[in-house]
Amino acid sequence: MAKEGIETLPTAGKLVAFYLSRDRVLALLSSQTLPAQVIAALTGQNAQMSTAILSNAVGSYLLQAIATDSVRTLPQLAFEGELKEGVPFIYNGHVTGKGFAASNKTLALSLTEKLDEPLAGKKLIFEFSKNGLVNSTAYTRMSGSTRLFAFGYITEIDDTIIRAVPYVVGDLVTSSHAITSPFGPTLELRPEEVEQFSGIDESWFPSQAEFKRMTRVSEQVVKELICRLLCEHSVPSDWGGEESDVLSANLLVAGHRHTGAFLLKGPARFHPMKPTDLGKNGDQLYRLFNIPARIYVIQHCHSIGAAVRKQAEAFALARSFVAPCQIMFMDGTTTARLLRAHGLWPDAAPISKKGKAK
Repeated sequence: MAKEGIETLPTAGKLVAFYLSRDRVLALLSSQTLPAQVIAALTGQNAQMSTAILSNAVGSYLLQAIATDSVRTLPQLAFEGELKEGVPFIYNGHVTGKGFAASNKTLALSLTEKLDEPLAGKKLIFEFSKNGLVNSTAYTRMSGSTRLFAFGYITEIDDTIIRAVPYVVGDLVTSSHAITSPFGPTLELRPEEVEQFSGIDESWFPSQAEFKRMTRVSEQVVKELICRLLCEHSVPSDWGGEESDVLSANLLVAGHRHTGAFLLKGPARFHPMKPTDLGKNGDQLYRLFNIPARIYVIQHCHSIGAAVRKQAEAFALARSFVAPCQIMFMDGTTTARLLRAHGLWPDAAPISKKGKAK
């Protein structure tokens, strides 16, 4: 749940490292700002405590470096035309770890993942050495199909592959809970947590026939309802260069007002939302996150596909390094519930003499 005064990621999150490139980290971080024991661990001088320090302490300095340098995600770099060799980036998501089995007698390790839009058709490959593994957990945690956070830089780009080397690979977790848990889920806000949307009936699921009524609900109807619920007295007009469909400072969460930026999609494309549905250049979601908001809302008349959700989470993660934010998904079912709660759910279409809905 969003809370008043929630902190940015370098404070609210913790990076537990499984891999660290000591030389690259030392070059990245100013040794003058690091405690002596951290420098000792990075230079191999403190064997007794080095595992604990490298696993649990160095990550906080790297998170701060990411925030200070405004390090971007790969999709952001692609939209900004900055996807180049030598450019640093962050990645948080699914990867496949290779080389961690005992049968691998070499030092070579890798993490790979097929990328979605705007980098569809490309594969991300992190390449690194066993020498940088900082604890025994790394072998099981990084092997096979898994989810990890990585901060690295691009070494090579071609038509099908983006190669990179990491500064650090690990788990991004919450620092505010007694038991650590992944940080990613804390970025998502449920629609019912917004007080103006809390009247929806979560137990109602439209049947397939009922769900098709969403094709008769225009984006304008949804926009007008949202503006009315948020006490916005004017409904914004659509225009080609807009960054959001609705921008309101009246979202109430846990008794506090927050600014929300909305991306709305009506029934012109009645299918699961894909990144290619988001503007002529597929950059509508990227432009949404350029707005200084606290809550970013993606609404669609149908389901919201995994690629869109992953892209939104990546943008929210990058923004959370500099400002607290959350994302909220309002798919077709949630939208239908909201319409129904406020008397706007369409009646069943009349049946023609041929037995078909008109």
